[in-house]
Amino acid sequence: MNTKDQTALNNFLVSKMYLEYSSFLLSDLEYFIMYTDISVKASKFSQVEKRFHEIQKLISKSKDHYLSCNIYFREQFQLLFDYVNWFYDLTLEEFNKGFKAEEESSFIEKDSLDLMATSINFYNSYMAFLPVDHYEFLMYESAKQSHKAFVDCFIPGESIYHANTQLSMEFTELALDFLERAYQSIDQGAYLKNDYDALTINLESRNEDYLSFKDYQELKKTYVCTCYQENVLIKQLFLVISFSVDENTSGDKLHDLAKTTDLIYQTIPDFVAMRNESALNMFRSNLILSNQKIDNHELFFPSKEFSKIFESNSYNYLKNLPKKLAS
Repeated sequence: MNTKDQTALNNFLVSKMYLEYSSFLLSDLEYFIMYTDISVKASKFSQVEKRFHEIQKLISKSKDHYLSCNIYFREQFQLLFDYVNWFYDLTLEEFNKGFKAEEESSFIEKDSLDLMATSINFYNSYMAFLPVDHYEFLMYESAKQSHKAFVDCFIPGESIYHANTQLSMEFTELALDFLERAYQSIDQGAYLKNDYDALTINLESRNEDYLSFKDYQELKKTYVCTCYQENVLIKQLFLVISFSVDENTSGDKLHDLAKTTDLIYQTIPDFVAMRNESALNMFRSNLILSNQKIDNHELFFPSKEFSKIFESNSYNYLKNLPKKLAS
């Protein structure tokens, strides 16, 4: 992917980042819709409608920018463009349905598994264009394994307690392994440096928004940390629901399991919000680095305290990994 001329690569990377930025704005809306009371959603109806319009403009801008001066990377761009448009339509549909009260359920819905399966198909198609040691390949492979922990292990319409949680934990462990390799890859090889050099060819001056290559790397590392933290929590959930419970299980044990499960469910949305916040900051900074004008969009579902990622076990663990990428 990085063998074409710098102008074409810059054009592709900028167009791609507009789509990636849009996808995480959509993820922010997705979790706002999922975890916010109907009254709050109603009070912000017009703001959410405006955000959907803003995202649609960003998606259109990505294609206009790409078509302005590029004949390369056409299949890669179209794959991502179609996927983000699919995600947009899906999120908009969920918002329009989001004013119906729904009871919480321990059953896994077929629609949820189908959506993950669609994402897996996209990951596989897009990864075919990437070297296997590329940062993005490793990130997509991790996301694929995370989804397989549900798609291949849960039965539609059945309780989560009937899932093959042992296999789910194995898939999640693979996801964590690929995230570790992605983190290490940030300091290895020439792929990211080629991208960085291409992004900066149109930079007029080194203003206060200028990112050094080290800053560019650190933004990616922070994003990986948020993904890692989220997957560790999901693995803990699989572990808890895998415990065998029968008539001999003590009341105290049942209480502890229920309490731990509730705590995990309460924490997942905030960890996802951290991941979204990190990704949006990364893509916005990279677009500015490439001399693009991009608004700083206020999140509808922000994390409670983003800075906690730098105090997390995941951050410290990844920071202390060996520098050499495992083969």
